[in-house]
Amino acid sequence: RSREVDLIYLKDKIGQESHYAPSVFSFFLAEYQPIGPVLDMNLVAPEAQLFDAPKLIGFLNGMANLPFYGIADCEDGKGFGPFFFSRFKITDHPDERWYQCHEAGSLNPDTHVPHRFRWLPESNASPAEIVSEMDLLLTGGRLSSMNKGIITQAYAVAAEAYGDATALQHAISHFAAAPEFHVTNDLFSNETQLHERTSTVPDIPENPPPVTDYKAIVYIYLQGALDSYSLLMPNVCANGLNTQYHQVRGDIAIANHRHLVINSIGDQPCSKFGVHPEMGYIQQLYNMGEASFVANIGPLFEPIADNIEFKQGTKQVPPSLFAHNVQTAETQGVSTGDATAGGILGRIGDAINMQAGEEVFDAYSVFGTPLALEGAPGVSRPADVLTEVGVSSFTPTPSMFEHNIVEMNKHVADSIYGETFSEAISSAILRKNLLEQSIGDSLLDATTEACFTRLETPISNQFKQVTRIIAQRNNLQSKRDVFYVQLGSFDSHSDNYFGTAEKLSMLNGAIQCFANNMKGNGLWNDVTVMSASEFGRTLTSNGAGTDHAWGGNHFIAGGSIAGGKIHGKYPDDLSENGPLNIGRGRLIPTTSWEGLWKGVAEWFGVESQNMAFVLPNLSNFQTNVFGKTDLYK
Repeated sequence: RSREVDLIYLKDKIGQESHYAPSVFSFFLAEYQPIGPVLDMNLVAPEAQLFDAPKLIGFLNGMANLPFYGIADCEDGKGFGPFFFSRFKITDHPDERWYQCHEAGSLNPDTHVPHRFRWLPESNASPAEIVSEMDLLLTGGRLSSMNKGIITQAYAVAAEAYGDATALQHAISHFAAAPEFHVTNDLFSNETQLHERTSTVPDIPENPPPVTDYKAIVYIYLQGALDSYSLLMPNVCANGLNTQYHQVRGDIAIANHRHLVINSIGDQPCSKFGVHPEMGYIQQLYNMGEASFVANIGPLFEPIADNIEFKQGTKQVPPSLFAHNVQTAETQGVSTGDATAGGILGRIGDAINMQAGEEVFDAYSVFGTPLALEGAPGVSRPADVLTEVGVSSFTPTPSMFEHNIVEMNKHVADSIYGETFSEAISSAILRKNLLEQSIGDSLLDATTEACFTRLETPISNQFKQVTRIIAQRNNLQSKRDVFYVQLGSFDSHSDNYFGTAEKLSMLNGAIQCFANNMKGNGLWNDVTVMSASEFGRTLTSNGAGTDHAWGGNHFIAGGSIAGGKIHGKYPDDLSENGPLNIGRGRLIPTTSWEGLWKGVAEWFGVESQNMAFVLPNLSNFQTNVFGKTDLYK
């Protein structure tokens, strides 16, 4: 009554919030296909993008707390309310004040806690009758007999111990975790013939043997499309390329005196290049022989010699050039035109596991559920998803009935979307428990903790989680790990310097903290760090920033990298009349992503007979393809 309902910070808890769409494409990709029955039937499930462990667990934390606390921040701030400001009594109460969580939890009706469910069953109804009525109200009468039995039993046990009011809260909390609550059809076609999903609960050994031959790839995705011709710029060039760069880029050009200068060897148009002024540590790694750049790289199906060949239309090009969503799929999938091929890191993991005959590969995302980590079902485990603060855990309320959540979702459902939910929540709980055991609240060494704490940015927090997982590699017993981290908002249509500079400064600092820890622990030679983005940006300005283009420049770093090189060919003509320019400074890539990934996959352990599986279009390219001996020492 005369009180605003305050639902903020939900994007951090469940992945969506009013007025906070993550991009101009709203909350979900319309074409999203999660691995499992949806993909098998060639259907789509856009909202299943929320089915990663942090968002599922965040949803269940909030929904389980609602019956007990209303829209409040109780239980470590993981309810749906925004801190203590939401705990204000409704305005018709004579004693308006903030209420304490224990008041709400006491179920005393005099507290008048706002936004708590008010529905009550008939006073003389049995537990089975109450749950049946709730089934009609909340799940349209579609609750399976097994799940109805589980919730009825939970109600009965709570009623005996705490009374009917508390029992009702327990039952309502259970419904949010039931797969029937999330779909509109029956879960099973025949409840007499059910199959439990197979899942192995790994144990953390007390004294695990040290993992040998360990390797890790850290994939940095710069979402929105980095203006990468400000990452790597011509500096000292015999053909006047530096002058042309300033002429073409205009107000976007970075002055020569601000370039972080690096030397170039090999067949490049300049003897010296400039690195973005906020990327000082990458310059340092390059000069130390521990980082290289890859020039003018981007998605290709086959080589395109120049803009004449492009305009003739005789060569196949990636679909929907310059579209964020499609080119993200092209970049992370590296399988032009095949939407079912999964992601590049997922296929690398599949190949590694198939070669070993056992699971030696693990994938981790510290930012959502990217395509890059998707592999073939049944070959490799799905990627574990963490938040930038670590493993997502249940609050005390859902922890009380975690066993029942597992029981309600343990059978393979006939409903395609019901099975998608059940498999996701089952996997999330299984891996949550493993990661809580192995990582938990573990701390890094004091120097590394201080380094990351000093930065305290989204990307540094993600790198901190990567560092923590690598530190626990013996507990997790994985020989090959891949990590996905993401820094967003590079879509610089209205930013000609400062926004991009700020984000690159964040990235530079995060890599430095991470690399210093790896070096201190003797692991830098075992790690490859690489950047990627969906496409480059126009060389020319739109008056305020840059627009979508094609080819761009990226870096690769690590102790085993044969650094101090620029791989591929930096364009020797940036003008509108240049042979690679298809308009407005959109350059045709001269190196495909296959050209870089071949050497990375070889270093990681992919054998030659599996390379066509990992990189289906590799045979289309004969030049600018870099093997292990080209990229690594």
